[in-house]
Amino acid sequence: MKRFIKKTLFFPFGLIILYGIIYFCYNTYLNNKFSNQNAVFIWGDSQAYYGIDVKELSNKLEKKVYTSAIPGAGIYDFLLFTEQVPENSEVIVSVSKLVQIRRKENDFNRTGLSFWALKKMYNEDYSINEIYSIIKLNIKPKRNISETSELFAYSDSMEIGLPISHFEDYYREVPTFLEQKQDLYLIGIKNLIRKNCKVSFLELPYHSKLVNIESKSLIKKETDVFKYKIGKLFNNFKMDTISLNNNKNVFKDLSHLNSVGAKDLSNKLGTKMLVDEGTILYTAQ
Repeated sequence: MKRFIKKTLFFPFGLIILYGIIYFCYNTYLNNKFSNQNAVFIWGDSQAYYGIDVKELSNKLEKKVYTSAIPGAGIYDFLLFTEQVPENSEVIVSVSKLVQIRRKENDFNRTGLSFWALKKMYNEDYSINEIYSIIKLNIKPKRNISETSELFAYSDSMEIGLPISHFEDYYREVPTFLEQKQDLYLIGIKNLIRKNCKVSFLELPYHSKLVNIESKSLIKKETDVFKYKIGKLFNNFKMDTISLNNNKNVFKDLSHLNSVGAKDLSNKLGTKMLVDEGTILYTAQ
């Protein structure tokens, strides 16, 4: 009887161990590019996904550039990214204001399993249901790193895309979870510091119509203060601007660059990164 009970208990425990081994091995295979310590690793949401020309930046820096930017990327995805990048690597983090104010249920949260990240989110008062929903989305390993970028084709004029009312709704009031998300963002940045990564921050531009909406919202003060909180984590922190060419339309829509804007931004970002020292927050405009 005792032997039967032991076998009954051992079987599910053994399955969990086997699942963990298979998950770890397959995830390592899918994301093996993270083993390249001499590369530059990018993280961000759709602004970085469409707004950074990986090939152009790689050519400018004369080194391999990989991107983990993905549309809808959220705080969980960022925490997991900070776990995956190798120590002493070079990292570009897109400081997206829309990541901070996006409804939590709309975050991507599909870049793999990280119990460290889940624990940090739980400590920041993410509910058990929210944690469980993330786990369900990550039962299978995911490839979340690429050496190519997808860019929007050039057009003489900008498309509205999402209606203005969508952004007006987002900027109507300061979301209750804003500080919660910002605190988790800082935890991820501290993890990069602990790993001795060279970090550059990038704030991608909005179209003037969206800038106008943002300027009237109380959220702008909160996101501006947040940038200074980031700066306090570093001994040598500076802010700089990247001015995009305005002789052509550089926007796909209100919040995303097209291929012309992405190439211009990536070229100028690479030029600055080659000579700048310390930790820089680049604001493109």
